[in-house]
Amino acid sequence: MCTTHIKNSDADKKLVTTINVNSLIQFPLDFSIHDTGTIVIEGIAWTGNGVITQVEISVDNGETWKAAKLASQQNEPYAWTQWSFVWEVYEEGEYTILAKASDSSGRTQPFAAMWNRKGYGYNAVQKVHVKIE
Repeated sequence: MCTTHIKNSDADKKLVTTINVNSLIQFPLDFSIHDTGTIVIEGIAWTGNGVITQVEISVDNGETWKAAKLASQQNEPYAWTQWSFVWEVYEEGEYTILAKASDSSGRTQPFAAMWNRKGYGYNAVQKVHVKIE
């Protein structure tokens, strides 16, 4: 009986030992449809070193960025920080919303995450696509 074994090599691999700075857009949902007017973009951010100091939002696929409002935080490491951004949108069309967080250790969420086995360290900037009618 012939058995083939596949070996996973850990050479040049790095352990996931720190939670990366990350953020998540909770509203609006991806591919949702909204009316023109005021939309409150909401989400959470977290990090493994220090605390979240800033979340920036782009509503034009990363061409420009504006600061989101951070909810009061308790300055506790590893705690989620809620954030919100009031978006006044009066032009119909399709938009890509991005969110990126920064922490007190000077780390900012990257546009592309580093590869790691099982994806535990994934923290790329999230994109949400919306249609405004």
